[in-house]
Amino acid sequence: MSVQSVQTLVSTQSTQSTQSTQSTQSTQARGVVTGDANPLLSAALATSHDGIAATEVLDFAEIEHKSALLKSARTDLQGLLASDDSELPRRPADPYFLQAVVSGLIQSTRVDLGEEKASLHARVSSKGGALAEGFSGEPFMQMTCPDIDDLAEQVPFVQSYADLRDERMPEIIVQLGDILSFFASGDLLDTERTPYTLLLLDAATGFAGGLIQRIKLGFDAPRPVQFSMQVQPIIATPTHGTLPSGHATEAFMMAAILTLLRGGDPTSAAADMAQRFRLAARIAANRTVAGVHFPIDSAAGSVLGLALGEHLAAVAGVDGPAPGNWRFDGTAWDNRDFHHGVVSDFAQAASSGKDPAVTRGKDDALRAPDDLWSRLWKKAAAEHLPSGG
Repeated sequence: MSVQSVQTLVSTQSTQSTQSTQSTQSTQARGVVTGDANPLLSAALATSHDGIAATEVLDFAEIEHKSALLKSARTDLQGLLASDDSELPRRPADPYFLQAVVSGLIQSTRVDLGEEKASLHARVSSKGGALAEGFSGEPFMQMTCPDIDDLAEQVPFVQSYADLRDERMPEIIVQLGDILSFFASGDLLDTERTPYTLLLLDAATGFAGGLIQRIKLGFDAPRPVQFSMQVQPIIATPTHGTLPSGHATEAFMMAAILTLLRGGDPTSAAADMAQRFRLAARIAANRTVAGVHFPIDSAAGSVLGLALGEHLAAVAGVDGPAPGNWRFDGTAWDNRDFHHGVVSDFAQAASSGKDPAVTRGKDDALRAPDDLWSRLWKKAAAEHLPSGG
């Protein structure tokens, strides 16, 4: 793709900040979600498809399974014309609704920042009642920042990924402010059919954004270009810390939530390299291709995203896979690369303790539910087939 053609396509994204993330993005810029034409997004989806799906043989057993589900659920799906909104106090169009939901989620989590460590604690309930007693002493997510030497060892990865820049340019530019459209293209999300799902994801990313920035601020880990000017990123490098990657966190959290909404288990889906998680890994890796993140940033973000997806399902009171206590130790990452195969490996090994960098313990604490978030989750789940993931 020539520089001129890229500049022409970029003009369609002129309202997006080069440092914006999905949580700050207006739905009007999401081409697939709104049905609006966006040539840059189309080019990005084409290259993304080639990277995560084009080489796969169609799973005809899955197609047959989905066909049966569609036949049996045709008369039961709550879609565009559903009129019963008694479960929620306001329609999603209410400008204050999103703020109210995010406010409740913020109260569900406490962030502790220590020396090169960050811990997320969930508000828990007594077994006999709904009133929260306080925050769990055992964090559901604990992250240890790699040291400067660990990051320095990753610079060659960033430089080698630069060879993919021409191919990935459309994806990189669109994903500056819109990652939802990539999930929407495979999960049939739009403003008419799945309004509650879109609101759920907006609230989740708004909630996650604050947590990500708190951790970045606490770690203040340097970016690739601070080690070598030869990295020469092709987009503006954000001036906040590099770890964890916000794009990786949000992408893996979205993949986890979309899996949970259909009754699936995100850890198992990640281990099986389900397409949502291959997509999340590609979105994360594109930030390394662009020159603004190390692979280890994406690894940390992917674990955080999985942990947050499970946490948010628990806060919604979902009767599904039990959430875990996740740990990411950047000092034990051992200069590994990051791609969907790596995600599969650590997702499979997390509960066994075989990977010193990523572990997932059992969480016996009963997380305090948030009523508004719970009702929103139920409305979102009703917009999808219960396919098991």
